[in-house]
Amino acid sequence: MNKAKDLLKPKAGRPSAARANAIDRLIIQVAHDMFVADGYDAVAMEQVALAAKVSKGTLYARHPSKEALFNAVIDASVKQWSQEAAVEDYLLTDDIEQRLRHHAVTIAQSLRKPDVMAVQRLVLSVRDRFPELANVILDSGYLYIIDLIEKDIVEAAERDGKPARDPRTVARTLVGALSGIQIQEGPRVSGEQLDYFAQRIVDLLISGRDAW
Repeated sequence: MNKAKDLLKPKAGRPSAARANAIDRLIIQVAHDMFVADGYDAVAMEQVALAAKVSKGTLYARHPSKEALFNAVIDASVKQWSQEAAVEDYLLTDDIEQRLRHHAVTIAQSLRKPDVMAVQRLVLSVRDRFPELANVILDSGYLYIIDLIEKDIVEAAERDGKPARDPRTVARTLVGALSGIQIQEGPRVSGEQLDYFAQRIVDLLISGRDAW
């Protein structure tokens, strides 16, 4: 029996930290796959427990409601995307144009990943009924990258001696333009087109830097 299966094997008494973490990850992965495949409404907590091979008590102890479980799934997804997106952050320099192009390309690449698109569709499907659920991806994903780009712009303004009156709007323009075209045009936009669009958005922002 391999290590992962051994960690999940039922044992008497309180589970070890490693086994508890393995159970947590398994529940999140199973719930993620079920939500994406069947939609939020079609998934019941009992089904998740059965598929994850854990008791309902174990599931509810970690996630007291389906809404809480959904929040955990979205939060875990966004954290994974952020980790993947940060792999090439070592390439960043102090040049604001280079940093904006790096962020733009990273966002464009992330937006066309199948899992990102699937979770986006899932969140959009429940946004009107459960706005607090949609806020999870808003706070952890969208606002996170906006905060990051805004910080880059503020620091560049200080380094370069070029004041930025409204750096947050500049950051929102970059992120909003890319996410907007992906949501509105979806599969009609190829990866190459999205990359080109990302570069052109940065071209326009840099050319208008005096208005930042």
